[in-house]
Amino acid sequence: MSKYQLPALNSLRFFEAVARHQSIKKAGAELHVTHTAVSRHIQGLERQLGRALFVRNHRKIALNDEGRILLCAVATSFSHIQRAIAQLSKNGRPEALVISVDPDFAALWLVPRLADFYKLAPNTLVEILAERKFNSLDNPRIDCAIQYAEVGSIPEVGELLFRSRLFPVCAQGPTRHRLQSPEDLRHHKLLHDRSTMEWQECIQGFSRDINFDIDVGSGVVFSETALCLEAAVRGQGVAIGDDFLAAIHLAEGRLVAPFDSAFYSRNAYYFIAPKREEKHSAVTAFRNWLFQGVEHVRHNLHAHRPVTG
Repeated sequence: MSKYQLPALNSLRFFEAVARHQSIKKAGAELHVTHTAVSRHIQGLERQLGRALFVRNHRKIALNDEGRILLCAVATSFSHIQRAIAQLSKNGRPEALVISVDPDFAALWLVPRLADFYKLAPNTLVEILAERKFNSLDNPRIDCAIQYAEVGSIPEVGELLFRSRLFPVCAQGPTRHRLQSPEDLRHHKLLHDRSTMEWQECIQGFSRDINFDIDVGSGVVFSETALCLEAAVRGQGVAIGDDFLAAIHLAEGRLVAPFDSAFYSRNAYYFIAPKREEKHSAVTAFRNWLFQGVEHVRHNLHAHRPVTG
């Protein structure tokens, strides 16, 4: 008996492509096969596992909880295989790229998309250091960094990656129907990302036109954005989300924005590369891929809301 009882590799490749694109048609185009062939592989994989991996709606397909579990394992495994092949290829050892990344950006934006960069630069050995250090580039091992900082506080070598628009978010379902207006927030637990400051700004923006009193000092404070949003996804309260780090949750319907209002964050994400890395080809490739990805999200936001503060 084989040590590993696994589905056919082709089925896993088809599954990963459909999950990444959230589209059978786009997955087929990438893999140069027909829509029917992709559907057949996905259905065969689901039969073999004895459970569905996607939620299928009209003209739309999205991962369910089981599918997300499998995607995490498959994407990680494919990345390891690809890097091992690069190391053994005739090109010799892969070019190393060490990136210092804000943990929230790493968990909610970079890691879910990193497989696309591996395809673009298969001979690059990527090392992600999730850390909140403003002096990380003092370490000569680090080639570039993605840091979260107050707008305007990053040195000249930093480039603005994006500045988020913030707004309340909550789980899809009964909670949303009870949030008909900002006044309804008084009946819900507030979820705070590191401090109560963002909720204070949000409530102040609402109260310019509406008179109501909400205790922003109540609720739960989380040390990580990812934890705060996960609590919101599980229906434990209402969090302050944004149009970049919460983009996947919003796109896949795990979170919704109940109000048509938003305000800009006091902070922004910056890409930083020291001058010593100007000729580092992997840094250039990563920087271009990163900004293209951000621009893609910017033009495909699922909700466009006016800024109120």
